[in-house]
Amino acid sequence: MIAKLLLVLFYLLAPAGVLWATQKFDILRRLGPVLSLYILGVVVANIGIFPSEPEAHKSLLAFQESVSEILVPLALPMMLFGCNFKRFSIGKSLMAFVVGIVAVAAIVVVSYAMFAEELGVEAPKMAAALAGQYSGGAANLAAVKQMVGLSTESFVMLSTCNLIVSFFYLMFLMGGGVTFARKIVGRHNHVDQVVEIDHNNDNPYRDFATRSAVIQLLKVLVASVVIMGISVVVGTIAGGESGISMVALILTITTLSLLMTISKQVRSWDKSYDAGMYLIYVFCLVMATMADLASINWEQSLFVLMFQAVIVFGSLFITIFLARPLRIDADTAVITSNTLVNSPVCVPMIAATMKNRDVVVVGITNGLAGYAIGNYLGYLIFQLLSTF
Repeated sequence: MIAKLLLVLFYLLAPAGVLWATQKFDILRRLGPVLSLYILGVVVANIGIFPSEPEAHKSLLAFQESVSEILVPLALPMMLFGCNFKRFSIGKSLMAFVVGIVAVAAIVVVSYAMFAEELGVEAPKMAAALAGQYSGGAANLAAVKQMVGLSTESFVMLSTCNLIVSFFYLMFLMGGGVTFARKIVGRHNHVDQVVEIDHNNDNPYRDFATRSAVIQLLKVLVASVVIMGISVVVGTIAGGESGISMVALILTITTLSLLMTISKQVRSWDKSYDAGMYLIYVFCLVMATMADLASINWEQSLFVLMFQAVIVFGSLFITIFLARPLRIDADTAVITSNTLVNSPVCVPMIAATMKNRDVVVVGITNGLAGYAIGNYLGYLIFQLLSTF
């Protein structure tokens, strides 16, 4: 119990230390808080301070997963309260979603052609599962596994390799990928209207201890807890015996948060977005401390890693290069690729990297649409590849 309490304190306080350090040290300022927290978490997870005994390690992972599952549903309402929904373009969002799905489907087929021989007899099933994964999320991966009969061993390998590939994908976006996309595509859609957030040149948390800020944050927290509670109930009912439905959960959070912004008082909560972003920083740290590099069979997973890396990075680059002729701005293209590959959970951290809070709505919307069609796309890919 004491060890878990200390770990929670580390999770809660370390982001504050990293935010302070990014203000003081140029190298950390360039990396940014999210990337710095990922590096810190991976280092902490692999220096031998966590228990290595199977039972203790399993208990630790369960605890970390429980903490991470709470953070995002609590943070999302806070961040949505701070978005300007007048700038949300349904047409642009839909176009980016279609481009993203086409990119995933096309590159899955290409990657399959490159690695099918090395992957063996389950290659079509792996491709189908990954088509579901990278157009929806982990739930789609599990669902397509059942639909096509993918073995448990292959499923575990795909899931493990996905953590590695997704990590490097996020590191690429946060380390320069967004800048690359903007140079290729440009920010030609109402560039003067983009509202930027910049945690590097200013500290948005400097006045969080004032009386007015504390009162506002309490209101934000209560509203977010209520929304999360209602959403969990809806998700539990929708999921039935299979557990909480993430689609229903996130959709309910988004809907209730949007309804809350009708209130002028809610729109005046200027600390809300940064409070939610701090919880996302904690989430990044928790996820990074779950990375056990010693447990990975690198030799066995090499071709699976390459198979998934081609899909993930290939879909990103296809989306970026198709965005320019279709007049989709870089931020919308990148956030759509990110939400399809990593689900809406990772939208806030990339929005922070972009310093553009308005893409949060686009990311969550397209991520939910991806959840809806991921199973269909996975099964269609399986039927297509099985004919060859």
